[in-house]
Amino acid sequence: MAKRAAGDRSAPQSNVVKRAKRFQTMKDRFKKAENVFELSPMMKGFFITCNRGREKKSAVEVIDLLEQYTEKLYPGLEAGEESDNEGDEAGDIESEIARELEGMKSKSKPKLFRSLQTTIDCIAFVKCDKRIDPEALVHFMFSDLVKTKQRHTRFTSRLIPAQVTCSAKVDSIVDAAKKVGAKLLAEDAEPTTFALAINVRYCDGLKRRDIIPAVAAPFDVKHKVDLENAKYTIVIEAFKSMCVVGLVEDYNKLKRLNLQTLFDEPEDKPKAAEVAEKTTTEATTEAVQEPEEAEEAKETDDKEKAEEQK
Repeated sequence: MAKRAAGDRSAPQSNVVKRAKRFQTMKDRFKKAENVFELSPMMKGFFITCNRGREKKSAVEVIDLLEQYTEKLYPGLEAGEESDNEGDEAGDIESEIARELEGMKSKSKPKLFRSLQTTIDCIAFVKCDKRIDPEALVHFMFSDLVKTKQRHTRFTSRLIPAQVTCSAKVDSIVDAAKKVGAKLLAEDAEPTTFALAINVRYCDGLKRRDIIPAVAAPFDVKHKVDLENAKYTIVIEAFKSMCVVGLVEDYNKLKRLNLQTLFDEPEDKPKAAEVAEKTTTEATTEAVQEPEEAEEAKETDDKEKAEEQK
């Protein structure tokens, strides 16, 4: 009976179709997911705008440029052992394995800069070490680039220091602006000029007209608004559910931190004007000469006709 019962139990199992086995390596298991929005509040880094489809390449060239100027501004600064998985528990085995795999991928020392995904076309973000001041590094870098006129990037347009990242809400943005502009709000701060540069992308509930008066109110008490030649500019870039805020000195003088227009030589405009003026002069001369040539041709024809009649 026992044998028969065992046979009865095994009989229906012969019709079951077995699934193919899937083998997954540890590297695939902890592979970085694609199309994941990786930004979170209280980060420091750099907000990047670039050509469409070149977000990864733009982040790579920006990191190379930042590393080059970090060595000059922060000599001897080395990356610490800061873990990327800040939310993992210390005794979590999976987080330990992930850190080991990350170390196997890169044989070099931990990096000061890391690219984060934004899932938005033409926008990239580079996170930096907490010991680096994004505003100081960007101002130092652009001041040098204005003098040297050496182009280091190909796909990157604007490079904005993100001293604070926060949620895309008016109250959070105001608090972040006060934090980055603390030296302007100090009691002993000297009166100066300031401006706001605000861009909002993919934020349905957030409007520029709501941000401007709320952010400008604390600074307008002591300082004066100057939209053309402001000493300090508070740059606010809101996208999706996040917002980056930075304070930039001499924003307009540094070509609004645009690496594409930074290398446009001012001599090109006079040359173009000279070419345009020359073209206009030649056209005017031709227009004056054409009637004279037509009259001469008419007189020649009249003389020929008179000779034929004779």
